[in-house]
Amino acid sequence: MAHRAFVSFQMEDRWARDFLKQHAAGKTVFEFIDYSIKEPFESKWKTNAKARIARSRGTIVLIGATTARSEAVLWEIAETKRQGHPLFGIQIKADRSYRVPAGLPAGRVIKWNFSAILTELNRW
Repeated sequence: MAHRAFVSFQMEDRWARDFLKQHAAGKTVFEFIDYSIKEPFESKWKTNAKARIARSRGTIVLIGATTARSEAVLWEIAETKRQGHPLFGIQIKADRSYRVPAGLPAGRVIKWNFSAILTELNRW
């Protein structure tokens, strides 16, 4: 049975979510899910995202150039913590670091490295 990892990201960084899913195929017991905003950030979206976070073992935050300013990502981090689930962040560019979103401890942020990602997931 696959475990679920909720993936929080900015839509402009969807490529990183897709790359993570492709790279992980067959290499981990985790299934990566998200609740991408296709409608305005509002209560219906929050209700659905809250349920998906609840069904997950933890949350991965993909950190790009604008992630730290995203209201949705900040809410997902806070909701993950409220539910008592683990979380960690991944800098989506191996050669660059972006500002870490509020609520995500800097010590829980790694560079893009699939071995390191698997190590973090195995801590759950």
